Amino acid sequence: MKALKDDNVNMIGLYGMGGVGKTTLVKEVGRRAKETQLFDEVLLATVSQNPNVMDIQDRMAESLGLHFDERTTERRANLLWQRLKTEKKLLVILDDVWKAVNLKEIGIPVGDDHRGCKVLLTTRLRNICSEMECQQKVFLRILSENEAWALFKINAGLRDEDFKLNTVAKKVARECQGLPIALVTVGRALRDKSTVEWEIASKELKNSQFPLMELIGEDINTNTCLKLSYDYLKREETKLCFLLCCLFPEDYDIPIEDL
Repeated sequence: MKALKDDNVNMIGLYGMGGVGKTTLVKEVGRRAKETQLFDEVLLATVSQNPNVMDIQDRMAESLGLHFDERTTERRANLLWQRLKTEKKLLVILDDVWKAVNLKEIGIPVGDDHRGCKVLLTTRLRNICSEMECQQKVFLRILSENEAWALFKINAGLRDEDFKLNTVAKKVARECQGLPIALVTVGRALRDKSTVEWEIASKELKNSQFPLMELIGEDINTNTCLKLSYDYLKREETKLCFLLCCLFPEDYDIPIEDL
């Protein structure tokens, strides 16, 4: 928020590991920025690993009530550029950026082209912030032990008086290693489960940890936690629905009719 209020900053990069809460944070920042009238318009588009310029343009145009008849990205970019220039103060949030984005190709005027436009991007990779010439780089760390336990308790529906259950639950929470996505999914999966089921889950998480995890990749523990939440789904139909959703591309809007 401080960076958004700084007139000398027009590119802000938020970086951190997958599942740490970057998207959640920028959505809240966007909401507050609009609510406090810091910006006239706040636009959000997901970029993802294989960016589709037309999809990004469509998302932004939809928020502005702008309709494209043009079929080429160049003509769409020109229309979007002209429309965004009419906004005095504008915030564009680009979520999940994996490689440097050509803002002009999309139709986003920034810097000398539009002093009132600011871009806030999220990425797992710090070097993307440098490549995109972000004047302000913000690192989002994992949660502290106390913060992690507070988030876990809410999602697992734990009460302070359940001393025995909380002892086991704290072991499970530690296995989530301060990562919000793991804390939320595991907590919800074990909500209303018996102490015995909590003990089993604790052992499952502990035994599925890979040695030398930092050498293999940061997502292994996340996947273990997500797998546990999937395994704890009660109905086979629900599991099949998730598996069907996995067949669609990343960030795809899946029509219910297709499922």
